[in-house]
Amino acid sequence: MKPVLKHFFDSMGAYLASPGSVSLQRLYGEHPGWAAPSSRVSLYGDFVRGHVRGALEKLFPLVRGAVGPEAWQALVEDYTHTRPARHHEVNHLGEGFPSFIADTLPSRGLAPFVPALARFEWTDFAVFASQAETPERVTSLTPNPTLVVLEHAWRICAYVRARGVGGPPESGDELALVWRHPEGLVSYYLEATPHALLVLKMAVEGLSASEVSVATGMPEADILDAVSRLSRDGLVLAPRGDATT
Repeated sequence: MKPVLKHFFDSMGAYLASPGSVSLQRLYGEHPGWAAPSSRVSLYGDFVRGHVRGALEKLFPLVRGAVGPEAWQALVEDYTHTRPARHHEVNHLGEGFPSFIADTLPSRGLAPFVPALARFEWTDFAVFASQAETPERVTSLTPNPTLVVLEHAWRICAYVRARGVGGPPESGDELALVWRHPEGLVSYYLEATPHALLVLKMAVEGLSASEVSVATGMPEADILDAVSRLSRDGLVLAPRGDATT
């Protein structure tokens, strides 16, 4: 990027982080002779900040509910000041929000599970919008290419399933699996149960149900049932026909 253009975008980013008469004057001072009507620039600043607020509210509804309206407003304001809107796709403006919450948590008095919840909500969107290509056909059991594994010290999946009703999430180590269904094109999530981890291991290592049955002592029918159920949910992609025995 040319220095002059970079200077313009940097100064505009500073203005968008905190629109107002003072910052607007500073923006024009950075670019002598710039003739854009100040009323339009001011309107643009309000427009961008409104979109940032709207995007964060859409992406993090459970975080918003968990922290309460006053803390939420402060989070949004401080986040906008430190990380101005730069991405061309409005939802991606929330990508840094979970790490921002984690970095500033000690000074805000928020519940300790909030960063994990924010990371989960962002991952849910990122998986839904993933550009990873899902093959139409596979020749062997294959992990869903959109799958993301989250590790945290809270029972976030149950909390999300309850939509935050019934109190804060319980403490306890959890592996959360989040993926996009290859046909329904909606995001799914699941606590990593032993059966889910076993089926993923089969997909990653190319193991058959008969091999797993011999190694673990589990009935082969139970293994095949787990493969069938989790392939319907899209966690793994199964070949047409029976290729897991």
